Amino acid sequence: MIESYKKIFFIILFISPQISESQQVIYSQYYSSPLNLNPSMTGIGEFGRLGVNYRNQWTSIGDGYNSYSTWFDYNFLESHFSFGLNFSGEQLNISNYSSNHISPSISYGLDLNSRMIIQSGFQLTYSSIDFDNSQLIFLDQLGPSGLIGITAEDLNNFNKKSFFNMNYGIIIYNEKLWLGSTIYNLLQPDISLSSSKNNLNRNYSIHGGINIDQRISPSFNLIKYPSFILFNIGSYFIFSPLSIGFWYSGVPMSKTKNMDTVTGLINFKNKSLGLSYSYDYNFFDKKLGSHEISITFDFHFYGKKLPPKNVRYLRCPIPNF
Repeated sequence: MIESYKKIFFIILFISPQISESQQVIYSQYYSSPLNLNPSMTGIGEFGRLGVNYRNQWTSIGDGYNSYSTWFDYNFLESHFSFGLNFSGEQLNISNYSSNHISPSISYGLDLNSRMIIQSGFQLTYSSIDFDNSQLIFLDQLGPSGLIGITAEDLNNFNKKSFFNMNYGIIIYNEKLWLGSTIYNLLQPDISLSSSKNNLNRNYSIHGGINIDQRISPSFNLIKYPSFILFNIGSYFIFSPLSIGFWYSGVPMSKTKNMDTVTGLINFKNKSLGLSYSYDYNFFDKKLGSHEISITFDFHFYGKKLPPKNVRYLRCPIPNF
């Protein structure tokens, strides 16, 4: 009976307009998943990058809510264009809910002067949602002793949905500072699994930070949803090749505190490989903690000897890049 009520809880969670209005995964290590954060960060590394992200949250409920992202991008320095591709998805096994996304992106960088670059980018996404409606439990199926029969609801089309979406972003940076912004859900697609419409609302993000002597790198990420503002603030502390980080994430102006978390991170980075692990501690319920792992790898296709980095390009100061 407890498992049945858990299923009901997650059904409400995912079909509620307030929850599904974003359809956007928020990684605690948001700069280790740059194509999810801001399409203008496509190709912001030296040449090419390959990354993998995995997030497991609400670990005490079933096997949690699992998110993943596999991405790569490449910076063609002479043309100022960069291209990227992101494969991402989410899965909730307790209700057999899953969503998958394919997101190509393109960006263009413009040198304002020898010490500052502005870069903008677009990301097109094709998404598909799958839902096993045999796991749904409705109120007309419940009685004093538990389940009593089948539902009268029409579930013929309540199992699959596909749609296109688009994001736009811009970032400006020099050797120490960066400031970026993203508009998500430009196409505002209908994501409803039923006959009633449920269009995604546009969300907005502003993010930035500063790198102080290559050792301390405070940063923030503010996301404006239709009904609340999520605020992330914290810092990396770099002791090359290791670094640690601490962040607060929450809705400080709201009376609801179940989104308030503190994140701790440890990262290893050598010349081409980066490994990160982080854990989110939830103040409201410690059982709602989240694990996150990120792997990044830098590469290039040039066999010949290259000029020094400071001659070829202006490095973005965001850590892990």
